[in-house]
Amino acid sequence: MYRVIKVLNNNGVLVYDMKREEEAILLGNGIGFGKRVNQRFERDENTKRYTIVDREEKKRSGRQVLSGMDIEFLELAGRIVELARAELGELNPNILIPLADHIAVAVERMQNGILLKNPFHGDIRILYPEEYKIALKGRDMIQESSGCMLCEDEVGYIALHIRAGRMDEKLEESLQMITVMRMVALMVEESLGIKLDPHSFMFERFMAHLRYLVARIRDGEAISLDMDKYARTQFPESYALAERICARLGEELHRQVPREAVGHLGIHIERLKV
Repeated sequence: MYRVIKVLNNNGVLVYDMKREEEAILLGNGIGFGKRVNQRFERDENTKRYTIVDREEKKRSGRQVLSGMDIEFLELAGRIVELARAELGELNPNILIPLADHIAVAVERMQNGILLKNPFHGDIRILYPEEYKIALKGRDMIQESSGCMLCEDEVGYIALHIRAGRMDEKLEESLQMITVMRMVALMVEESLGIKLDPHSFMFERFMAHLRYLVARIRDGEAISLDMDKYARTQFPESYALAERICARLGEELHRQVPREAVGHLGIHIERLKV
């Protein structure tokens, strides 16, 4: 059972969830039509429920969280979240309001001719291709609704929001992943004296393996296959570079890097030489 706190528009209502004892946002066609404050009702299966962001936001009332927010962008964010759910699986509904905020600010920037450079755009596109694909579709939705075409740099930021919701991680963690992977790519380029082509299959394969490796190090998960001795004896130069990189990864991630990680990375570095 839900109690109406505020009708946002015909398609959105701020409510109190009486079962869970918390505020929430309900979005759905006509959900707000004819509703009155304090009215109690049950939602139907076509109505989407979103919680109020996180524990810190819950310290504020829903009215405060939504204060000044254009409901058009809340609905847009809801449509993008549902698209991502349909194509990628369950998402953390807490991304709704941060995503809506970002869309609103991004549209305002574009309308005022302000381009916010996203230094991680290329990395996001390669590391999170599924999320980026959804973000591109989201850009079309935003253009259709607001008449504003977001630049690709903004698409990258939307993809990060989707990634954070998909993996139930904070945006800071997604950015950390991208930052350390860029650091590794630069170390490889400088040490090998090469320029990696971000559009090549070889680069995408390397980054995919690296993402897997970094995630396991960050999460403290064991690496089952030990290729350390093989890599050290067969590819000594690549192994030495992998040792230096893993030392930096340990510093950046504040984690102990297992010896097995060095061997794995050394083998993937060696493949870049082919």
